Amino acid sequence: MSKIEHAPGEKFWTMVDGGEAHLFYRRGPQNSMDIFSVEVPVESRGKNIADHLVREALKYAKSEGIKVIPTCPYVSRWFERHKEEAGIVLR
Repeated sequence: MSKIEHAPGEKFWTMVDGGEAHLFYRRGPQNSMDIFSVEVPVESRGKNIADHLVREALKYAKSEGIKVIPTCPYVSRWFERHKEEAGIVLR
């Protein structure tokens, strides 16, 4: 996995075996970011790449004081496994 890049207002992405892995988001109401899709090519699944993308997005959200809306099923499950991060979720 190469360095995770950020296209502000659109996505976090990195190049991996099989192409581009990305986390798409859109800015929402109440100073939030709706993470609606995380995709990793089949060739790179099982290597924690999606986890790295989510953590990078959360680092950004925290630095900007943004709450997260976990619309993507993967991200929703991620928050279930990482309850210590629940404070960043927009309720």
